[in-house]
Formats: sequence, structure tokens, C-alpha cells
Amino acid sequence: MNRDKILVPNKRIPFVSAIGILIFLLVLATATYAEEDPGLAALQQPDFLTSGLYGGGLTFIGTSPYIQLQAQPDIPLGKFDIGLDLVILYNPYATDTGTQFLAEDGELWDSPSTWLRLIRYISYARPYDPFHFRLGELDYLTIGHGSIMSGYSNYDRRGLRLNLRKSDNRSGVETVINDLGNPMIFGGRFFYRPFLRPENNNFLTRFELGATYLTDINPNPQEVGEDPLTALGVDAGFPIIERSTFRFDLYNDFAVLNTLPPKPEDMFEEPEEALEMESAEQEPTRRLESAPIGGEDATPAKEFAWGNAVGVGLTFTKAIFKLEYRVLGEEYIPSVFDYTYESAKSVVPESDMSDFPEFETSQEQQIRGFFSQFIWKPGPHFHFFGTFEDYNNSSPKLYMVVSESGLVPRFRVRALYTKRDIGAGDETNFFTDLFNLDEKSAFRLEVGYAVYPPVETIVTREYRFRRVETADGISQFEPIHKTSFMVGIRTDF
Repeated sequence: MNRDKILVPNKRIPFVSAIGILIFLLVLATATYAEEDPGLAALQQPDFLTSGLYGGGLTFIGTSPYIQLQAQPDIPLGKFDIGLDLVILYNPYATDTGTQFLAEDGELWDSPSTWLRLIRYISYARPYDPFHFRLGELDYLTIGHGSIMSGYSNYDRRGLRLNLRKSDNRSGVETVINDLGNPMIFGGRFFYRPFLRPENNNFLTRFELGATYLTDINPNPQEVGEDPLTALGVDAGFPIIERSTFRFDLYNDFAVLNTLPPKPEDMFEEPEEALEMESAEQEPTRRLESAPIGGEDATPAKEFAWGNAVGVGLTFTKAIFKLEYRVLGEEYIPSVFDYTYESAKSVVPESDMSDFPEFETSQEQQIRGFFSQFIWKPGPHFHFFGTFEDYNNSSPKLYMVVSESGLVPRFRVRALYTKRDIGAGDETNFFTDLFNLDEKSAFRLEVGYAVYPPVETIVTREYRFRRVETADGISQFEPIHKTSFMVGIRTDF
């Protein structure tokens, strides 16, 4: 199966429509609560997101040098927190003023998304408060248990996450929009605990039901005229034990994606002679892919593929462990909205090659495998987060983040690495591919040394993705290699 071919395209809706959809989701769950994994909430702390830096230095994007100036003020205003990320790249070799001063990844200041990137975040309250929202960078965003969206990050754009809860935790909602400047991915999850009592609850009364809807209205930038990628899910959970220092959960997630090709009997076939005649007479203007839905040349809609996950979660004061056993039907992609989702859908595959061969299954055979997650924070100076998944012992996926600050005096290290389809292909060695940076991976390493606190030198190496617009006006992502050498003052030292 080819993920790029099933991630189907472009029915752009205006910004106002996306906001309207978000408001509609919230109205359905007035005074509700979005239950969130506390381990994931910890990733939003400064240990994992750069903040509080004022300085300058030299940045290389590929082989092109730039002078970089950066300011990251954090402004607390009661329950509101505002963080800015003011970055300007100066190109001394530019021949015109339009390309002399650029944004953080060398892009022009010509889109709302670029200007919104100056806002690192605007947040209100905390995730467990009755009302919480975060506008800005979304780092490792997971909806529900993660069967549909797990580890999604919005790279160089600014999105919105909004949670509401009822004070007794009976019901809740969490919603997301990936990019306020150009919204493409949005949706949310609603949950309800029908038997919850004001006090003296047990695992039966804490029984939880959830429903998820997420969509990408432009999942295949290379094609025009097909339906959006739609994901629907239902889940049930039993928090068996809930204590202040320990939690034990059992849950089951069932999800469907419209990624299954139509059956042969549903395909519309025109007579061969008619096709040849029409091709000869109308070839310059004929575009089957953009025909109206339901019209004579309409492409049959994709059917829904399914996947199921049975999971157990253990939460301690300094560690979280999650293990899931997943059964995946034909053409189903688990956790389809992940860290590399944006880059994967922008890759144009070879006509005879599949990007995701491990998911090519038949109706008679499902793919089975495990998903695991481990979070460990033994103290304030060290934090580890990792996930690993593999199905039928082929092409696994890894995500790992490590943060260290203060274990070695004056040193601070952050590292992120993720890769999907490790070792895919018969001629690819697992360990060779594991450390090969390509379109299936993302990497960031940041090392800081406080020369004379709070003055700090910082070296950053990145391999990730940035959004670009092709000559045909198609928005897609491309790899970016970036190295920075900075000297500045850090206010959160």
C-alpha cells in the first residue's frame, strides 16, 4: 500500500470555516473535560521546548550562511502565559531587500503561517483546569490513547489545542487545529463516564466511553479531486486503580480510516471505444480527477479500513508505561497522524514502489503487533520519553526524546529522534537505516554551556521539515538541514 496515494487531497476550506468547526465541537460538550496523559503534559514544559533565549549567532541552512538574531520572551499574565519567538535571519549576500531579512527557516514573510510563527504559544490555565487552551507550537500532541493521533507536531506552524472539562470529571472534550494560518487537520475527542459518583468510586463507576473524529482535508498535495482523509474512533476504558501515586488502566480502541480502495465491482468502467474517442477529441482539457462528485467520471469513494488496540497503562510518580496489542485490517495505518505525517504525505513515491510495504495485507490476513511507550523522570534534571511499535516484525517506528539539565554543571542537552519504517525493503539493514537521516526521520540536538551564567553558548543541529510552495502553488514539506551557533542570555537558567 502507498500511504501517499491514500492520503487524499485538496478541498481547502477558509480559516473561518475551520474555526466554526472547532466551535461546533466545543458546543457539543459544554462544560466538559479532556483527560490527558500526565506524561505527555510534561513534554510541554521548558525541558523539552526551547524558551527564554536572547542572543545571536550564525546559522547554516544547507550550505547557505545567515546571521541569526533571536528573542524568546515569556510573559506571565495571571492565568495567561505568552511566549514569543522573534527570529530574523539576515542574508548578507542578498541582492534585494525582499530576500535580505528572512524568517526562521529561510522563508519569506509572505504568509499568515510565517507571521503566526512569531507567537511561540499563548496558553490559559493548565490541562486539568476546567478550561484550558494553547495556541502555538504543538509538540508531540496525542488525542485520547493515540490510536489515531499520536506524537503529532505542527513543525513551523501555529495551531490550537483547546480542552474543557466538568469539575467532577464526568465528561470532557479535547480539540485541535493544526495551523491557524492554513488549517488542514482538525477534530477532537469526547469522553463520558456514565456511572461516575461524587465519591467512593470503583473501577466500574470510573468506566469511560470515548469517541474521536479527525480529518485532513488536503492529505495528498500531489493530486486533485479526491476526498479528505477521515478517521473515526470509539474507545472504552477502565481506570482499575486511581491513587495519588499510582494508576492502572485497561482500555480498548477501535478506529476506522477511509483508506481502503473500492472493490472492483464498485469501479466505474467506461467502454473502451468511448474512452479512445473521448481521449482523441478532448485530451487537452479532460481531467477525470477533478470531475464533480457523483458525475459521470466520479472516482468511487474509498471504503473504511479498521484497526483495534487493547492496552494497559501503568502510571507512577516518576514513570509511565503503556503497552498495546494492535490488530490492523487491510490498508489500515495505526496512529496515522504522527510526528512524520506531514513529511510523509509530501513525498512523491516511485510508481512501482510502496512507501509502506508492511501494511500491504489481504482481506484474509491482518497485521498484528505491539506498541509500547515509556516515560521516565527520576528528578528535575533528567527526562526521557520513548515509543516503539512494530507489526509482523517488519518496518518498526521509533520516537525518542532525552533532556538533561544540571547533571553536569553548566551543561544542558536536548535530543529528539524519530523514524518510521526502519529497515523497510529487503536490501536495507535495520541498524544502517536506523541512523540514516532521510524523509522518514527527524532529528534535533541542542547542546548549551553556560560560560558565565546567564550567558550561554548553544550549538544546534536539526534535520526536520519545512513547508514550501511549488511553482504550481502546491503547499508541501521538504527536508531541511540546519546548524546554528548562538551566544545569548537565557532567562530560565
